[in-house]
Formats: sequence, structure tokens, C-alpha cells
Amino acid sequence: MKSKIVVATKAAEVFDALEDKADYVMGLYTHQVYQALTKDTQLVIIDFDDLVLHQDTSVEMLRSVLAESGAIVVNSEDFLAQPDRWLKDAEGKGGRDPLEKLCIAFTSYSGGTGKTTLALDTALHFAHCTKLPVMLMEFTYGLSALDMLTGQEMPHLFELTTQLDIEPRRWKGVTLVPMDYENCQDLTMGFINNYVKKQRADHVLTVIDSQWPHGLIGAVKDEVDQWLVVAAPRLGAVENAERLRGELNPHASVVINQNGGPLDSLALAGRERALTLPRVRHPDRFDGELGKKVLEWLYGKTWKQYEKSFWDQLRERF
Repeated sequence: MKSKIVVATKAAEVFDALEDKADYVMGLYTHQVYQALTKDTQLVIIDFDDLVLHQDTSVEMLRSVLAESGAIVVNSEDFLAQPDRWLKDAEGKGGRDPLEKLCIAFTSYSGGTGKTTLALDTALHFAHCTKLPVMLMEFTYGLSALDMLTGQEMPHLFELTTQLDIEPRRWKGVTLVPMDYENCQDLTMGFINNYVKKQRADHVLTVIDSQWPHGLIGAVKDEVDQWLVVAAPRLGAVENAERLRGELNPHASVVINQNGGPLDSLALAGRERALTLPRVRHPDRFDGELGKKVLEWLYGKTWKQYEKSFWDQLRERF
């Protein structure tokens, strides 16, 4: 039986061993290997020292993805010692389609829309269900909402960008980058952007929580794949969100948060929006109720594979 194989090595002997035995795709750039993975990938023959680094995908991130892929991962030396055994062991392996690397940003003209709660719940639910690297970065003024919501003492953006020996705090699987605007306003846009690019390469999903407008948002504006403009279900708030969506087009959508009774439905009548999220009783518990809906909208059918796998593993454990 032929296996679906990804090959990332300079060892020519590997290709000789695979000839007429298995179909394979090959690539040496880190992003090529990531893009070659599918739920049907059964075996990955990879020499990490041979990889060519692409700015969008770090070796560390690729290692994390491969560890959760469900495929067998082996280096060329071990594979060549027993190629037939590795091919046989690979039969029936595989798992889930890899998730597209994305940067999403929750934003709004005004506070109180729940965008920070949505951003954190989305990042936490992603981490719980995938075990893949996810980052949450803050672009706010004044006190950090991430500090208050998580109760963590952690380095802020100024320290992280100016002191190379300091790493961001990971909390429940999420890399947190809170902002200290008083200090960060002395940094150049390019300086912050270089840091963001490096962090994006290490994470499958990057989530940004931003006020709009913000004095430093230009540092990440071009990095964002999808803007989520969050609004409360009130007519004036929805109109403001639609205005901001127009300003951020073409990659912007309106998200209605905390939708409740019939008066809310009247305010939303005829208004275009990508998502309508319900008012939940305990949003500060971050149980994934809201984040799940965001991720389903973002990734579609692919996300359902991760939800199913997560709950299947949970049932097996108990």
C-alpha cells in the first residue's frame, strides 16, 4: 500500500528508497513542509538541519505542528536503516488537516464591547483544542487588560522588544504580549513590526486585541489577515462598526457580541454581520463558548476536526 509522505531532506538515498514504493511530496523551506501536510499525511521524513527558514514559519512552530499531526516523524538516517518497516508502520496513520496560519484582530471604536474577552477566549480555546502555539498581543492605552484578566505578572511589549533575553509569558498555552503604551510610544513602527513578524513565525494563530484608532497599530496593520469589528447590539454601535469595517476593508467583518432579547434583534434587523454571539452568563470563566464560535467561523469545516478530536480525547480520558 502506498503511503502519503512528506520528505524534507537533502539525503538523495531517501528518494532512491522511496522509488516505486510510495507517493511523496517534497520541500526544504519550512513553509513548504507546513503547506504540504494534510490529514492524510502518514509519514514525514525530515532532517531539521537541512531546512531553509522562511520568515512566515519557524522550525520551532513546525516541530509543534508535526508533534500534533498524527503522522510518524523520522529523520533520514533512521528511515534509511529500515525503510520498509517505516513505510509499513505509517499505514493507517494521519489525523487532521493543518490549520492555516492566520493573524486576526479584534477591534472597535469604543470600549465595553467585550473584544478583549473574545480575544482571550478565542486564544485559550485554540490552545486547548489544538495544543498548537497561539499568541495574544495587546494594542491598548493605559493599564493592560491582559494583566487584569489573567492576574499574571509578565513582561510587556517594551521589555520584550528591547531585551532579547526576556521571553513572553505563556499562560494556559497562550503566549501573552501585553502593552505598556507609555514606554512603547518611544519605539518605531518598524522596530515593533520586526518583533511581531518574528513572533508570528513561531505561532499558528496570532490574535490581536486593539483599540481603534491606536497610535501604534500601524506596526501590525499589514500583518492582519482578518479584522473582527466588535459591536454591542445597539443601533448606534452597529452603525459605528459598519463605518469602521468600511475603513478597514477588504479584510474586515462585523461581530455582534452580547446579543440578548427582542430589542437587540430589532437593532440588528437588516444589518450585515459575520457573527452574532450570545450574551453568556460567565464570560470571565473563558470556557470557550464564544471562542468556539469565532474559530468555527474562521476555519470552517477544518476546525470541526479539532473540536471532535479534543472531545474524543476527553471522553477517552474519563
